[in-house]
Amino acid sequence: MPVYDGRVRMYVCGPTVYNYISIGNTRPIVVFDMMRNYLEHTGYKVDFIQNITDIEDKIIKKANEEGVSFSVITERYIKAFMDDIKMLQVGTFTAMPKASEMISEIVSIISRIIENGYAYQSDGDVYFDVLKFKGYGKLSGQNIDEMQTQEDDNLSKKSRIDFTLWKKAKEGEPCWDSPWGKGRPGWHIECSAMSLKYLDYGLDIHGGGLDLVFPHHENEIAQSEAAFPEKGDFVRYWLHNGMIEVKEEKMSKSKGLLDDWILRNLLKKFSANVIKMYILSTHYRSPLEFSLEKIEEAKKALEKIINFLINIKFIMEYASKSTPESITNTALKSAFNDNDEIEPDRTASLFYDYLKDFKSEFKSSMDDDFNSAKAIGNMFDFIGEVNTIIQNPKFRISKPSLESLRLVYEVVTDYGKIFGFDFKSELCNEKKFASGKIFLDSSEIEELIIMRNKARKNKDFARADEIRERLKSFGIILYDRKEGTIWKRET
Repeated sequence: MPVYDGRVRMYVCGPTVYNYISIGNTRPIVVFDMMRNYLEHTGYKVDFIQNITDIEDKIIKKANEEGVSFSVITERYIKAFMDDIKMLQVGTFTAMPKASEMISEIVSIISRIIENGYAYQSDGDVYFDVLKFKGYGKLSGQNIDEMQTQEDDNLSKKSRIDFTLWKKAKEGEPCWDSPWGKGRPGWHIECSAMSLKYLDYGLDIHGGGLDLVFPHHENEIAQSEAAFPEKGDFVRYWLHNGMIEVKEEKMSKSKGLLDDWILRNLLKKFSANVIKMYILSTHYRSPLEFSLEKIEEAKKALEKIINFLINIKFIMEYASKSTPESITNTALKSAFNDNDEIEPDRTASLFYDYLKDFKSEFKSSMDDDFNSAKAIGNMFDFIGEVNTIIQNPKFRISKPSLESLRLVYEVVTDYGKIFGFDFKSELCNEKKFASGKIFLDSSEIEELIIMRNKARKNKDFARADEIRERLKSFGIILYDRKEGTIWKRET
């Protein structure tokens, strides 16, 4: 349960803006957007803060390499980042503060840490005194004694494991005034200052990539709890997404990005929905393998959902404005046949039962540590159950079944929004059913062909002919050859 009833306060570490964001940077954006969507779906109000690090060594290095001000670099890549997340179609953030806008808050919290005896000054720098904070290592499991055995070249620190809160200004680097002289904040302190300003102490959720557990998040805990020792735990729940890996190597901006790793390049080849399907089809804590083949698999999976919605939309639109006598489409005419064996009221009842089970299973999956992979699997199971009815030659359309199908359509599109799927944009292309035929994808056709071949082998020729006619009603023509059965779509 959150600290405040009905309200969840979530802070997620955002990008350091010195390059375009990669598919690796994209994973936490998609993952925590999904979490926010689900929490809002269940009735919570979510305050969602993501920072932008616009003061950092990598930014300064990039600016020096190009011979420009650091602000030229940050402005360029902040704009690129905002453009990218707009194309990615994720929800908005409550706030996206920049480190450069938080100097007074950063100075204030550093001052508190010094006053409480957990930090010290050394020649214009300010360091956190790790040995004085007894809880250091509680998130990452790091052993302080083991850390101290390693050598350190920085003689201005008391201990090699002390980390920087404020850096003394170097010539040509961006700097601000402080009680300790001109300088700039260390990387870790900005997140403590931002979360305190926008969300107050004791966050419900703090998220980020697994690579941030140590030292970044460990240091956040130390400095925040040292500043407010009377307030208890800084964060209630820490959530970390696994890394995206290429041949067992973590994807990293600092090592250089290949073209296919850059999000904006991927979005030229795949829709935002496909990228989200690729990311969310694996549990967020698990490592995720990157390859274009994996994204193609996600595209095919998404197409199954789209085809399902197209088919239901086709049935609803054509059936609602037609009578059995006016329908020329073979698939729909058979569905209106009064002699069919599936009773319409029973069909509607089955749809409602499937919906009830799906909602229950979906909730169970998402409540289990936001298991989007399992929840998406629940959706495919549900779609498969409905397809067994609407693709059955004995399916009969009636007012109850149409009403239940309409609800099926609404639930799938509504639950898809939790994952950030924009099915409307995919459904705008209605060419697949504009010809008046329900659309089957390749895997569904192959499954029906396997069923037909099995029926032929068992000498159930009536069933084999029934399946052939069913495929023909979808515009699929079969050719039986000695090598096997091949098919093509009618043009």
